[in-house]
Amino acid sequence: MRSWQLARTTSCSLEPVRERARGNLYSIASGLNLPAGMLSQLGASVADQNAVMLGQLLAKHGISVVSGAGLSAVPLYLAQINAVIFSGMPPYGLWTRLAPEGEIPPYRTDAGCFLVAEQFGCKAMIYVKDEDGLYTANPKTSKGAKLIPKISVDEMKAKGLQDSVLEFPMLDLLKAARHVRQVQIVNGLVPGNLNRALAGEHVGTIITAS
Repeated sequence: MRSWQLARTTSCSLEPVRERARGNLYSIASGLNLPAGMLSQLGASVADQNAVMLGQLLAKHGISVVSGAGLSAVPLYLAQINAVIFSGMPPYGLWTRLAPEGEIPPYRTDAGCFLVAEQFGCKAMIYVKDEDGLYTANPKTSKGAKLIPKISVDEMKAKGLQDSVLEFPMLDLLKAARHVRQVQIVNGLVPGNLNRALAGEHVGTIITAS
């Protein structure tokens, strides 16, 4: 299969709203003692909504939104327009994997985007965030946090970096992947970062499977 380049972009204005909305849904659903599968579906509705809004904004550029069975057409869309929009939530729905603790589904948008990249054998998996990359601690709460240019999954787990820019359970997917053996995190608020990363430059943080 041809290797495709895939970049996940997250708007700095939509990200906080999305996380708050999903957090509120999870809180209400947990209070009603709904199972994890139902929480997964509720969480996916937020990501689906954002995909539709982004699709409306980019429709004038010929960029389409795909979902469900339509994901099989991703290579065709990329061949025609070099871009496609999809919801980042994994399609587990009612069959979501249970978290080791609590009821919140362990796999969310970081995992869903990675799964798409892995299944299509993408050339690169780039997470566009509002931080420069992975730090030794949460830079939003720790002033002494230092940027980590490159790290492996095992090293990241050994350091206990659960409070990181990526969802920690996604590391297990990266570790077991056959095609995408590393991911890159770049700051989308810095002009040119994504273009540099797509050109193969070491921008931000690279996390390797081994």
